[in-house]
Amino acid sequence: MGLKMIDIDKIPEFKKASSLIAKIEAANYEAYFVGGGVRDTLLNLPISDIDIASSATPDEIQRIFPVTFDVGIKHGTVMVLQDNETYEITTFRTESKYENFRRPEKVAYVRSLEEDLKRRDFTINAIALDRKGYLQDPFNGERDIELQLIRAVGNPIERFREDALRMMRAARFISQLNFDIERETKEAVIDYHPLLSKIAVERIREEWTKLLLGRNRKGGIKFFVETRLFHMCPGFQNKDKHLVDLALFPLRFESSLSAWTSLLYFLKIDETDVDAFLRAWKLSNKEINDTKRAYHALHKRLECYWDYSLLFQTGLPIALEVEGLIAGFGLDNDFEGLLAMGRTIPIHTVKDLKVDGKDIMAVLSMQRGGPYLGKILEEVKQRVLNEKLENDKQAIMTFIEKRRLIYLDEVFEKRYLVEEKDTAIEMGSGDLPVLASPSLIAFMENTCKHMMMNLLDEGETSVGTFISMKHSAPTNVGEKVVIEARIKELSGSKYSFSIVAKSQDLIIAMGEHTRSVVNIDRFIKSI
Repeated sequence: MGLKMIDIDKIPEFKKASSLIAKIEAANYEAYFVGGGVRDTLLNLPISDIDIASSATPDEIQRIFPVTFDVGIKHGTVMVLQDNETYEITTFRTESKYENFRRPEKVAYVRSLEEDLKRRDFTINAIALDRKGYLQDPFNGERDIELQLIRAVGNPIERFREDALRMMRAARFISQLNFDIERETKEAVIDYHPLLSKIAVERIREEWTKLLLGRNRKGGIKFFVETRLFHMCPGFQNKDKHLVDLALFPLRFESSLSAWTSLLYFLKIDETDVDAFLRAWKLSNKEINDTKRAYHALHKRLECYWDYSLLFQTGLPIALEVEGLIAGFGLDNDFEGLLAMGRTIPIHTVKDLKVDGKDIMAVLSMQRGGPYLGKILEEVKQRVLNEKLENDKQAIMTFIEKRRLIYLDEVFEKRYLVEEKDTAIEMGSGDLPVLASPSLIAFMENTCKHMMMNLLDEGETSVGTFISMKHSAPTNVGEKVVIEARIKELSGSKYSFSIVAKSQDLIIAMGEHTRSVVNIDRFIKSI
């Protein structure tokens, strides 16, 4: 075993926890710092957690410390409360045959540190540190750290058959630590990569996400593809070239959101398929929703700059992450412009609108709510964001009132008296003194034109772009014709109408009509 010494007093995390080891030793048991904390110390990296291994059994640890929790106790781990912090202490152990290539069927406690370290995955994680600062390194993990090499402890085939997730951990460590992998260990992954299919997707996802966030993502993905581990992952089949493109993306990902958003982009996942893809990876509902918004925003941002509508839909925190990715696609970041837009956006949520459902019901004289409320609020929101409507209660109420016929699908009615000038014989379209079809078309168009009046701003008019009619019954001079019409909005400037013409309560014609809103001056100039 190695005798290299580390100055515990210079490492606050170890110094604070060393009193636990001292208490265990005072009870005549052994205890050591183990795992990632020791490895990261040798790499001069920040320590993320402190793990302690001891020859004391869980029962013995519980007798030593007054406050403990049975977290993971069936696997030999007890959580101890010390100085308002918790520490996990795990008994030295060996493990029997593994169940589903992931969990040991039975754990046996041992008193030997070397027996405990022998069951660990890689030599760089099989180093122990005592409270005086001496390393215990039976498998030359320190040497492999110096060589920047990931090597399985003992026989790599045995290690991966024990726990197939270790193959993903190898890929993750390549990325995180910027290490290479020892030849026999890599060959074992190539031979046994199908075992990864036995592992829960949640566990694979955790390692994959860490790989994406690593400083050597390129190396991690290269190993992931070369060993064919990617075949065992949801949605990655036949995506090796796409994964290589992701590996070559020039930016390091700062968050899991940025990483998963970029993954979707390089895999060319259609937006309609994103939900199913992410659910296959067992992401949380919040992660799925955030990633969907980020992915949609990324596509839009690569085409043009942000507008209020896209920023509202995305949210500023996610928008800033998307903006951070833009430089990787050869575009210039503009965080200042985005932050300025975030300060000036008219509304941040629908609750910021100056009207609510009760206001809408009041202006429309409605007693009950319904789907129409959501439709109205959505349109008002979009118009406010597009700066076509001021977020002012009176302005919004006036806007809604003018569009009553659209929102409530109400019938607009206009009456006409058939005169001799409207007959077929007078218009030269027939030989009978009955209402001519061209006259009836004119009645229909005129009715729709009147319906449009409230929808026009100053300087605008509406022009007909299409009309069709089936004229099925004659109407005599002196009779009244009632035109009933319903209006639907096709776009912000185009509307369609369904029309029924009646005389003496009988339907005499039915028609369809479309009209477009135009600027009067520009329209006149165009003709």
